[in-house]
Amino acid sequence: MTLSNRVPVFWTAILAVTAIKLCAHLYVNTVYGFHRDELLYLALGQHPDWGYWSNPPLVGWLGWVAQEVLGGSLFAVRLLPTLGGCGIVILTGLLARELGGGRYAQLLAALTAAVSPAFLRTSMMFQPVVFDILGWTLLCYLFLRYRNTNRRVYLLIFGVALGIFFLNKYLILLFIAALALALLLTPARKLLIRRDTFFAAGLALLVISPNLIWQVANGFPVISHMRALQASQLVNVQAADFLSDQLVMHFTGLLVWVPGVWFLWKSRNLNHRIFLYGAAGVIALLLLLKGKHYYSLGIYPVLMAAGGVFWEKTATKTPVRVVLPVVMIGLLLPMAPLAIPLFAPPKMATYCQWARETLHFDVITRWEDGRHHSLPQDFADMLGWPEIGQAAVRAYQQVPPGTPVLIYGENYGQAGAVDYFGRRANLPPAVSFSDSYRLWMPLHTKAETLIYINDELGEDVQAIFSDIRAVGSVRDTFARELGTTVYLCQHPRRSFADFWTERVQEIRRQ
Repeated sequence: MTLSNRVPVFWTAILAVTAIKLCAHLYVNTVYGFHRDELLYLALGQHPDWGYWSNPPLVGWLGWVAQEVLGGSLFAVRLLPTLGGCGIVILTGLLARELGGGRYAQLLAALTAAVSPAFLRTSMMFQPVVFDILGWTLLCYLFLRYRNTNRRVYLLIFGVALGIFFLNKYLILLFIAALALALLLTPARKLLIRRDTFFAAGLALLVISPNLIWQVANGFPVISHMRALQASQLVNVQAADFLSDQLVMHFTGLLVWVPGVWFLWKSRNLNHRIFLYGAAGVIALLLLLKGKHYYSLGIYPVLMAAGGVFWEKTATKTPVRVVLPVVMIGLLLPMAPLAIPLFAPPKMATYCQWARETLHFDVITRWEDGRHHSLPQDFADMLGWPEIGQAAVRAYQQVPPGTPVLIYGENYGQAGAVDYFGRRANLPPAVSFSDSYRLWMPLHTKAETLIYINDELGEDVQAIFSDIRAVGSVRDTFARELGTTVYLCQHPRRSFADFWTERVQEIRRQ
């Protein structure tokens, strides 16, 4: 028996993808640092809990693992999403098998997921997004496996997995809603009232119940977060942009996942139709709710798997089967620097401009504010944080020993930078009114010295302190934090402790 008979072909591709991802991350880590969101999630890891302001608890627990078990280096932290991305590749190949595909279908499906620019980007950063995609893909596999075998164990595992990935990102409820809608549109609707389905739902509820209790105890902060998100970001989402972005996100795999939609539509297998209706339901719901374009990423692995089966059945000649992977890899070459930051910022800005003008990939540099910038937002968000942390350390060192100091960051990235880069200098924990940091802000302080981090010096700070000095600022023109300054504020004209208590009470009333 040869090796090729014992080992599925797509496993070879997965091993190669893992090696490529790790090498790419090693290189990226020499040019770009932590993302602002990564700094927040590492901060969550210092406050393990059953919930946070804008996230369920799983990312905080993983943040604890990344720091306390893996050491907290940039590479160690990003190893977790890299493994999550490899899991997506594995499951996409397995989905192709469950859809009736052989080795070529599995290999093509796995390769499509591996070279997807969107999956490359999301598996590079320590964020809930990659684990959300992994969760959707796993649930698709478990559901299809249950339908193919009728073994209740897969449905029960589905319930447990749903609960776990709910603790990663609430967006998974959108997948469940779309799947339920798809079932209602087919004769498989009777599955919704089976006893095993209720058992699976009970398992899911058991897993998520601690987070639900936490939300109740804390006044459902997720609702406040969603309102703020709607007002500041989702209001900028346009339906035309959302739909065009769906094509760009997996541009390298268009020749696979688009035929996959056709395969599901033409298939006489009821299980295949369910996935098509579910994917359509996700897109429809996101258009209705004005969701961000990447919220739909979880539906694509099953479409890629279906595309792999389509081509296996359609392309029976070896030359055609070879051409498809070659074309995808060829399409990845110009897309790769846009998926992961392979170039230093000046060269990257030039490359992004070329991509917009030549390839018409407008989504690449469109930020959450709806406008275009020189770099993709994720790349700009990876610059400037060490400068902020180092400036905070210098400011703290200028304060007489033993003097109580409060360090305030206007956004969670600034506070996270202080907590991460200032840890070795024994800086006190930073405070902020931003995101989950507001859960930890002290009501009172004894400090009369403030280290203030913002892109401008507010009138209230100027009114309180008579001695304000700028210690350092972010000067990288490509950084989203350009202009952010660290101020050392001393000698208050009135009690800063009283001002702080008043401000915290005001924030808590909001």
